[in-house]
Amino acid sequence: MTPLLRRLRAIIEQLDRSAWHPYSVPGKWVGSDRRVVFPSAPSYLRHQLDRVESLMRTRHTWNAREAVLYNASVRHVTSYDHGDRAKLDGWRTTGTFLKLLTILPYLRQMGVTTILLLPITEIGRVGKKGEYGSPYAARHPYRIDEMLAEPLVDMSVDDQARAFVEACHFLGMKVVLEVVLRTASVDSELARMRPEWFYWIDEAELERQGGVFTAPTFADDDISIIRHQVEERNFISLPEPSEEYRNLFTSPPSTVIVDDKGPKGLLPDGRVVRIPGAFADWPVDDPQPAWSDVTYVKLHDHPHFRYMAYNTIRMFDKALDAPAYRQQSLWNTITGLVPHFMRTLNIDGVMIDMGHAFPADLRRRIVSEIRATKPDALVFEENFTIDRRSVSDGYDGVIGYLPFDAWDVSRLRDFIERLSNKDVAVRYFATAESHNTPRIAARIGGKEHAACLWPILRCLPMGWPYIHAGMELGETIPVNTGLGFTDDERLAFPPERLPLFSDVTLPWDSTSTLDRRIADFERRLRATDWFKRSSDDDDVIQLSGGGQSIVSYIRRCRSDRYGIIVVGNLGAESVLTTIAVPHDAGLRFIEPNDVIVKRSDLLSVTLGPWESVVVHALFDESTQRLTS
Repeated sequence: MTPLLRRLRAIIEQLDRSAWHPYSVPGKWVGSDRRVVFPSAPSYLRHQLDRVESLMRTRHTWNAREAVLYNASVRHVTSYDHGDRAKLDGWRTTGTFLKLLTILPYLRQMGVTTILLLPITEIGRVGKKGEYGSPYAARHPYRIDEMLAEPLVDMSVDDQARAFVEACHFLGMKVVLEVVLRTASVDSELARMRPEWFYWIDEAELERQGGVFTAPTFADDDISIIRHQVEERNFISLPEPSEEYRNLFTSPPSTVIVDDKGPKGLLPDGRVVRIPGAFADWPVDDPQPAWSDVTYVKLHDHPHFRYMAYNTIRMFDKALDAPAYRQQSLWNTITGLVPHFMRTLNIDGVMIDMGHAFPADLRRRIVSEIRATKPDALVFEENFTIDRRSVSDGYDGVIGYLPFDAWDVSRLRDFIERLSNKDVAVRYFATAESHNTPRIAARIGGKEHAACLWPILRCLPMGWPYIHAGMELGETIPVNTGLGFTDDERLAFPPERLPLFSDVTLPWDSTSTLDRRIADFERRLRATDWFKRSSDDDDVIQLSGGGQSIVSYIRRCRSDRYGIIVVGNLGAESVLTTIAVPHDAGLRFIEPNDVIVKRSDLLSVTLGPWESVVVHALFDESTQRLTS
């Protein structure tokens, strides 16, 4: 163990000598089928540290072939009611770095090798959503949120975060941190020191226009022009918002004080100015209301483009996006943030929130600084497209669009067809949900739908297998209602009910066995000859037939005869059907199964509702023709 982990153990052992109240934890955290009550929180922490240390005795290494990502909000994933008396002792019910450390054995059992954390920075206090506010409203980008520490453990939040990262490394796990670079909280501490980094609006003018800041609106004709120009990548003289909207914005104030509304700027002529909230920057007719707690930072300083709109914060007008107008001090701060956390926490990689929305030069600088600090860092970006630009800019992966499409059979087939055509140039997250989408278990089929999709997505080439925390428990409550939600769904989940903003506990006490099924599947998959030989260059052949609910494909190692057949029934009815294998693929099954029977060039398939199967096979050399 490292000196820091030894120090943590010593602190926990000392705490365990004092009298505390009982402390309840989910059985899943400790390898039990039911809730377990420990004599105290320190006794639980000590017990789990022992388990982690036991796992450390086996050498663990990380490799891309076995990578499985687990996406988690520290505050959310280990939130749990440990008992009223434990709460009175002062132990947090919300998630912390130390509690997340204690569930590493649980995650390791599922095959998780990489933990992707949502932002951990200190959250703004003005205009906050829900109970705690949004982690994307960064009050100070370099400061970790104190709520993520256990206050009774005599270690700073930074040290508790470092202890978590070090424990992960001993278990052969990487830690990737999502960072917020183009937004801040409306009460950002940086506003007092660098007011020029922010947009400011005239408080009196806003009152004259109705008192509520909203996104700019555009006429239908202008929207058509905007869409056409952006599609053509023509950013010359992009249509601007109305003059009335532009008149809200002013130059940066000369003086900034702080009151109960946050930073209050004073112009030389005595006018009061404020930092406005943000809004969805694309498309320009996005119906989402403006955010009360988040604002965009001002990447350029141009006397004409002092307003906040799509053409100044994302689709940068060519007249604005020139070296002379860049706020170099802000750009330096942005490019230095990830290296800072790499040096102080020793994280292994980064997810750049809305990385594709930066100016091209800044985008490349961010990645370059990361690579200079840690050459082997994992660099992901929140980009919903999957194209070559991400590769040329140096990214290792993107979110992509599967979280929005994978639940739909037709769209999933379309994606598999892209893979069969070798039309996917960058790794993507192989998942049916994210923290911005509906939960897969909330869709038709529920938990069984989620269970059916995991093997199908897990076995696709070029994917980063990705478990969104709670998916393995059959959670139905979304983390955020960001994308793919109806107005009724947004009304059903106000910020007070959403884990991104408030204390909402995952169903840790559920009887769901999905986590065990994932663990069993991973263990069996990694033991196969095909898996040991597989690579991103594997061939994919989408199979035809089977019916409307069937998804099926062959994945074959390009270098030899090993491969798999994947068939899934994403429907509520049992299916007995046939699927064609082109040319009689010359395959034979390596392992026995009672789901797929081969008859000449047809596969006879029997699947129950929401059932999928992966069968390992050998192929004749002739099957090379299938992918030529």
